[in-house]
Amino acid sequence: MEKQIRIIDISPYIEEGMIVYPGDAKFRTEPICTIERSGCNMTKLFLGTHTGSHIDAPFHFLPDGASVDKIPLSTFIGPAQVIEVKEKEITRKIIEERIDPDTERVLFKTENSYLLEKESFSKDYTYLTEDGARLLAEKGIKLVGIDYISIERFGTPDFSVHKILFKAGICILEGINLKDVRPGHYILVALPLKLKGLDGSPVRAVLIEKKS
Repeated sequence: MEKQIRIIDISPYIEEGMIVYPGDAKFRTEPICTIERSGCNMTKLFLGTHTGSHIDAPFHFLPDGASVDKIPLSTFIGPAQVIEVKEKEITRKIIEERIDPDTERVLFKTENSYLLEKESFSKDYTYLTEDGARLLAEKGIKLVGIDYISIERFGTPDFSVHKILFKAGICILEGINLKDVRPGHYILVALPLKLKGLDGSPVRAVLIEKKS
């Protein structure tokens, strides 16, 4: 029997009033043309490179790190493991116990997905610890994702988790919604815009599930 596929959209809507990281650009729109005035609708967008579901490139925190256009597209397409974490911290021990051998892309499903639906930013979200980041680096992970708009504990002064990951060549996918996704293995597609020389990009992230 031929296998069918199911496409799961894990990107939240980009819309006015959506939560952003403190200090980041707030999303808004402005009409350029309207059908009534010009015969067509065209809209100007105001947003940051880290709006909604987005990729953090190493250049985000490393002066000599790769910009988003320099990262191979194969990083953003391929097998991924979704791991559920109900604890507040994603530690080395949790990753050791739950990540499968040969996993190259890992997405952490936490209670953060519910925080994405709130009207204001929450500083009390689940985050990856330094020892967890080091283990991902040791394992040669290509991409790590989390279901909030930062993977790092709020208020960390030196952004150590980001830097550990970036120095190991690991890209970060933030702002995805995994609330309705079961733990397991999928194909991830999360392509960034081809933004020359920039630190990140919004993405439309989906998971593809094969069903027999």
